[in-house]
Amino acid sequence: SETEFANWYRADDGSANMPALNLHFEVARAYGRDMQALHWTPREILERANASDKPLQTFLQALDHIGGYKEDPLRKKATLLAVILRQRPEQFLRVAPAESVPPIIDYHLMRSCLRTGLIRVDDDALRQKLERRELVAADEEWAVRSAAYEAISRTQSLSGKSMGAVDWFFFGARRYCPEMTEPDCARCTLDAVCAHAKNLFQPARRTTFY
Repeated sequence: SETEFANWYRADDGSANMPALNLHFEVARAYGRDMQALHWTPREILERANASDKPLQTFLQALDHIGGYKEDPLRKKATLLAVILRQRPEQFLRVAPAESVPPIIDYHLMRSCLRTGLIRVDDDALRQKLERRELVAADEEWAVRSAAYEAISRTQSLSGKSMGAVDWFFFGARRYCPEMTEPDCARCTLDAVCAHAKNLFQPARRTTFY
């Protein structure tokens, strides 16, 4: 039940402060229902993936059928899970040499793409919403996020760097281009080539995709 689920997230003092707990519950229930309907277990998914010629692709395709993952066409959580399983000391997931990890797009990469000019917002109404940090509609969030996906994908291709390296670079850029305070552009590696669109913010929208 949702009450039992909430108890799992209680702090030591008994408080339950998990944001949007109902969404967590819905996602967990969707995951369980699909796993039961498919008669799959996490171990079986990994074994099937590791036995294939393209383990990463096979793993991601399996999660396309499972609640909590299948809803996002850009596979953010699924891809992040694959990376975690691959990088664990146990190396739960094998990745073939010819396979590359696709972009993992969430808030910090969208914000970085917007501010540096990797993506441009031509729609004045959407640009104003982003600058004012107002809630955006689903199609507006998708416009920014899908553009960021393409921009990061091209960055990977042109630089020859892995998704991990590209993501780590932009994650580190938060030090000088933070989310809530004034950016320190002069100390940022990207200063010379950046669009300096400092007023732009990632799309503000409640989502379970990332």
